[in-house]
Amino acid sequence: MNNYKYFEQEGNKYHLKTQFVFIGFIGGLFLLGGLALIFTKGMTDKANMWIGIGMAVLGALSLLRLTAKTTIDMQSNQILMKKNFFSSEVAYSLDNFETFLVSRTVSLFGLTMNGAGSMVLNINGKEKILLLNHSVFTIKPLNNMVNEALHIMKIED
Repeated sequence: MNNYKYFEQEGNKYHLKTQFVFIGFIGGLFLLGGLALIFTKGMTDKANMWIGIGMAVLGALSLLRLTAKTTIDMQSNQILMKKNFFSSEVAYSLDNFETFLVSRTVSLFGLTMNGAGSMVLNINGKEKILLLNHSVFTIKPLNNMVNEALHIMKIED
């Protein structure tokens, strides 16, 4: 059995670990900030109330991402994605796999502000991008996660 940092192995299934701290912090920040804005400035100003509602909704949707599950099933040669608690699981064949994509947003001063690690599939000639993980200020963890996934999928070592 391999020791993976970003995946938990269960037989021939590899579950991507959830980013509880990152998602919880961002979602909680938006939810609490939105609620604070609603019940302080929003009590007297409609514009601030609507901004607070928008922030709270974004925070709640972000926290809903904590219930997402991504599994690489090597026995059935599929990746199983569940976006949140309310959505159903969708299976994608690894035969459609093209590449991984690690992207980043860079600020004016060259600082990485946001990073995303995705899997790119080609399904019947159409590109499908599956979001796997996020990062802030660095993309090194995303590169390490991609390397683990490549090892699991037996594409590279």
